[in-house]
Amino acid sequence: MNAYIHVPFCRNKCAYCAFYSLPAADGDLIQKYVAEIVRQLQACPATFSTLYLGGGTPTLLAEKDLERIFSAVRLAPGAEVSIEANPETLTPEKLAMLSNYANRLSIGVQSFSVNKRKKLGRDCSDKAIHAALDCPHFPHRNLDLMYAVPGDTADSFREDLRLAVASGVDHISCYSLTPEEQTAFAGTVIDEEMSADLWQLAGDTLGEAGILRYEISNYARPGAECRHNVNVWKGGILQGFGPAAASFDGHQRYRQQENVTSWLHGAPPEWDMIPEDARRREIFAVNLRTVAGWKKRDFLALPGAVEEEWQTFLQTLAPFSPLYCTIASDEVKLTDRGLLFWDSIASELL
Repeated sequence: MNAYIHVPFCRNKCAYCAFYSLPAADGDLIQKYVAEIVRQLQACPATFSTLYLGGGTPTLLAEKDLERIFSAVRLAPGAEVSIEANPETLTPEKLAMLSNYANRLSIGVQSFSVNKRKKLGRDCSDKAIHAALDCPHFPHRNLDLMYAVPGDTADSFREDLRLAVASGVDHISCYSLTPEEQTAFAGTVIDEEMSADLWQLAGDTLGEAGILRYEISNYARPGAECRHNVNVWKGGILQGFGPAAASFDGHQRYRQQENVTSWLHGAPPEWDMIPEDARRREIFAVNLRTVAGWKKRDFLALPGAVEEEWQTFLQTLAPFSPLYCTIASDEVKLTDRGLLFWDSIASELL
């Protein structure tokens, strides 16, 4: 099983962020949140093979509060434990404490350019970024980058990639700017051709450095892939804790209320009830975002999956072969060009 904890607090709201978060939240509200998260974790009998703390900014919480949360989770031996971090919220003391519990640190850099970070509303200094990247405590470290931001060029993004590689991290996530509604970038027109060119640049540049694309937006040195995400993409059971946290019980998805006060008062989650065959189509499409794609045996291991469904999916994808996907009797995966056009291919499956 996989666990996700949503920490809905942050220093300030970034211009591109559409996730549920509260900037500069009241300290009393944070303490009520921590107490309820700890209560739910202690009441949960499950043992988790992965744990991911996202947000918001999990590292905004005080050291004592993070320790309470980590101590309340039941983890299997060898569990992967990831936590997202804004470098400005990290101190040497907090990093040392986190290394006692987490083995994977995800650092929200977005860009090494001060001007680009200002455009993104990213409240983070060069000094804090380099201090976080110089931290030796964690076996695995991820660095987030964003591209296709107005003003981006191939040269400017290439420099971000170069500095990311030089930082020594073993995982890099590269996301194209998506102008979500209710964000400062809503209505911004993205140059799709440039976005595609920068996506290819990321794959080529990082690949030459041995940091290989394993999902449309994620790159890792061999063995450093995020196990939590890989499990979820394949339809693994997910237990979400905190407001706006999503869960999957193996059959249906549900989401906690996207309001910390309602969540604290015990508001029921919102269920996404669809036929189970439609859910398997969704899972099949999502995992096609990975370079590895699907092995037949892995798909048939999903609850309710049958041979006929597998054959139907192969028939649906057949017109895209060989330019956009490669198909064999026991596996299917998208080509690099197919990954770039995943949205269009997925629409044929859903």
